Amino acid sequence: MRLWNLTYNDPRRWAEVYAISGKPLGFWASVKAGGTGSPRAELVGGSGEVAELVGAESMRTACNFERTTEGGILYFRSRLEAFGAPLRHGDVSGITRVSEGPQDLLTLWCGWTDGEGAMQSGSVEMRCAHATAERMEAYIRRWLMEG
Repeated sequence: MRLWNLTYNDPRRWAEVYAISGKPLGFWASVKAGGTGSPRAELVGGSGEVAELVGAESMRTACNFERTTEGGILYFRSRLEAFGAPLRHGDVSGITRVSEGPQDLLTLWCGWTDGEGAMQSGSVEMRCAHATAERMEAYIRRWLMEG
C-alpha cells in the first residue's frame, strides 16, 4: 500500500492516485451506493509507512475511506499533512473485528503488487466505538462485495 501526501492540490498527484483506485463516484452512483464515505475511526497502527506515521504522532489520528469506481482511498492526517492510500478492489482481502470493551479494534487486511511486480501484504488497524465499528465493518464488507 503506497501512501501519497495529498496536502497540496496537485493535479498530477491526484491523477496518479485515481489511476490506482479509479475516479470518485458520480452523484447518482453515490446515491445508489448509499454514499461513498465510511464512518470515522481512529487509526492506531498498521504496516509499513502507516506504522511509521502513526507511531510518530502522539495525538489521535482519524481516518476514513472513500469508495471510488475501481476501489477506494484511505484518508488520514499525520503531522499536519493529509495522506491517502489508494486501493484497488482486489487489494483488500478482509476485515476482522475484536471487541475491547466499549471500543472495537478493526484490522483491514491488504495485499498488493508493488512497483517492481512483487506481492506485498500489510494491514491497517483502526479503533472506534462499538456502534461505529459495526457500521465500518458493514461498509468494508459492502465494498469487498462490489469488487
